[in-house]
Amino acid sequence: MYTREEKKNNTAQFWNSFGLYMKKYNQRYGRVRWVNYRSNVKDIYFRLSITDKGAKFAIELQHKDDGIRELFYEQFKALKTILHQAVGDDLEWKERLFNQHEQAISSIYLELKGVSIYNRDDWQKTFQFFEKKMTGLHDFWEEFGEVFKELED
Repeated sequence: MYTREEKKNNTAQFWNSFGLYMKKYNQRYGRVRWVNYRSNVKDIYFRLSITDKGAKFAIELQHKDDGIRELFYEQFKALKTILHQAVGDDLEWKERLFNQHEQAISSIYLELKGVSIYNRDDWQKTFQFFEKKMTGLHDFWEEFGEVFKELED
């Protein structure tokens, strides 16, 4: 078992290392906050997470209004083929599930199983997984983000 402090330090080291790993894209994309990537559309979040059981890349739609959330979800579905090409994998699509606050959300995600934040030997594999997803998402969002911004209005 790890102490709370060890977990905190390990997590910080992981995300700092990932940030450094992604600096290679600064010249191509400019300064991008890969770990806390902002959609700049209310209640659309791009998430990266890693635990002792695996890593996850997710697009979460957290609009409190079911109708608005469904509208955004349908727009993502209309762009499904392009999104899959951008991130390079078949994503899992969940139109309605509940987050830790019992709020209904929609999630488009992909998990990488068999990696652990506590095994530094897994970090490179996880970085590559996140890199592929986030650079693809960035390219997708640069092209289609405006569509979602217009839906917001």
